[in-house]
Amino acid sequence: MAASRGTGHGQYLRGVRSLKRILVVSHSFLANDPRVRRGVQAFLDDGWAVEGLFLDEALTEGNLRTWRVPIARKQGGIARYAFEYIVFFVAMFVWVAWRSLRHRPDVVYVNSPPDFFAVAAIPAKILGAGVVLDIHDPMPELLNAKGRSSQLAYRMLTWQERVGAGAADSLITVHEPLADVIRTRLVDAEFAIVMNVPDPAGWPELEWNDESRTLVYAGTVANRYGLDDLVRSMHAVGTDIPLLRLRVVGDGEDLESLRSLVSELDLSDRVDFVGRVPYSEIRSQLEGTWLGVNVPKPDDLGELSFSNKVVEWVNIGLPVLASRTTTMERYFPEGTLLYTTGGDIDAISESLREADRLTKSEFRGHIEASRVSLAKIAWDVQRASLLEAVSAVASR
Repeated sequence: MAASRGTGHGQYLRGVRSLKRILVVSHSFLANDPRVRRGVQAFLDDGWAVEGLFLDEALTEGNLRTWRVPIARKQGGIARYAFEYIVFFVAMFVWVAWRSLRHRPDVVYVNSPPDFFAVAAIPAKILGAGVVLDIHDPMPELLNAKGRSSQLAYRMLTWQERVGAGAADSLITVHEPLADVIRTRLVDAEFAIVMNVPDPAGWPELEWNDESRTLVYAGTVANRYGLDDLVRSMHAVGTDIPLLRLRVVGDGEDLESLRSLVSELDLSDRVDFVGRVPYSEIRSQLEGTWLGVNVPKPDDLGELSFSNKVVEWVNIGLPVLASRTTTMERYFPEGTLLYTTGGDIDAISESLREADRLTKSEFRGHIEASRVSLAKIAWDVQRASLLEAVSAVASR
């Protein structure tokens, strides 16, 4: 682990001595993880000195200084995940102890799974710092959705969830339905809710073209998100919507199987695989599209799904076709998004046909209703919740 040196390092040291100080740790790339990046920026804007441990190259910039754990994230089995997590855990433990001995932080913010990373913050906790654990996903349900679960794996994941929560002074999660699920295993747990919604700054409104029939999906390419169902639905629709296309922005564990399915159904000329693009370029990939599509399968994880991509699309004025789940309907009630039944190819096909029959005025009604709902959970609201939760731990 190494941070950049030189003039920036000296300026950082001179500038942060009197500031509140937070260590942010995430087994992710700061540049590519919007939730982590938004949190870091919120702390900086609020006057904190931020030190971070991530997978990116180290940097020093203003009141932000980061270090890198030099381990590549690779797709693989449980053994590969375990190897990466153990290496990162050890690096985090050493880094937290080192930075805490140099200058005690007010808070350590663990902002990625697995939950047991919170245990590696104990050196700072012993010295008086508070520990915040942000639970993004319920790991037992995530493993089930990936088809890799077993009774032993489930027990291990629920155990690490309890251990991580026990090591933290405060818990954050992404919405109330997920908090309710975790409380079935952590009965007395109290959560601050910081939803995974984007900061709309720098994303101008889309000039939506109602004559387009290009669907767009942006995110991880995995069957649990229903992309195979979407492609099969396009095949079922056939010539009913002659201009129907799909743009897939991203990559993931099921990319090759999805490509094979597209080829098998003879849809290669109607599905465009863009691949992963920098976050700053995602907005441009939405130009000329008709509907953003988010149709996760109806399993335990899918029922908890709340995609920040949906919020991005609503924010810029792109209509959204989404699976009807308890979580989505809690925040976007009937009449906002265009809802369908995830995992049901016939239902998705019919939903596409129904959307094709909507007038431009009817689409505008959905867009405006979605924005009214979004205003209640926008980033400004979530930012305030995050700063309140972390500041409360710092002041204990």
